[in-house]
Amino acid sequence: MASSGPITHTEQYQQPTSATSAAAPTATADQGTSNLGKDEVAWFFVEQYYTTLSKNPEKLHLFYGKRSQFVYGQEGQSANVSVGRPTIQDRIKDLDFQNCKVRVSNVDSQASFENIVIQVIGETSNKAGDPKKFVQTFVLAQQPSGYFVLNDILRFIDEEGEEDLTEQVEQEAPRVRCRGGAVGRGPTYFS
Repeated sequence: MASSGPITHTEQYQQPTSATSAAAPTATADQGTSNLGKDEVAWFFVEQYYTTLSKNPEKLHLFYGKRSQFVYGQEGQSANVSVGRPTIQDRIKDLDFQNCKVRVSNVDSQASFENIVIQVIGETSNKAGDPKKFVQTFVLAQQPSGYFVLNDILRFIDEEGEEDLTEQVEQEAPRVRCRGGAVGRGPTYFS
């Protein structure tokens, strides 16, 4: 089962009170959430991750484990891979997240054997700066108490020249009309 497209239901963010602990954020599969499908776990994870980034960035490293890998960088540029929770924690401290605001515009998720692959598209700002568009891909791996982030790749999208590219694509692309429409409620904000 897969989820694709813009965020569609507010109910997906409602979770049982026993699902997670604020002190140790992880997407869980304990008794309170064992009946959840992987799509629901993905939705809960996205909400928890970006809320933690916005409100308690010093706890963000708790989503990761000793085998986790973290990549953070600008589109088209080389980026170092941080491996393991302590190294990821140091990298997160170096990024100096403060007063982060996140607007998630799209979440896609897929089951991949026992793991869950999640791709998030949105905008974020740090230290009340200008928002930057990003794409972030997570692989959640199972552990006895639920899930942890095994892989995390975040890339900021280079917006320079985007208008020129859009005009060029519109001129070259064939016109396609679709019937029906996607169900969506618009972007979701975490702050």
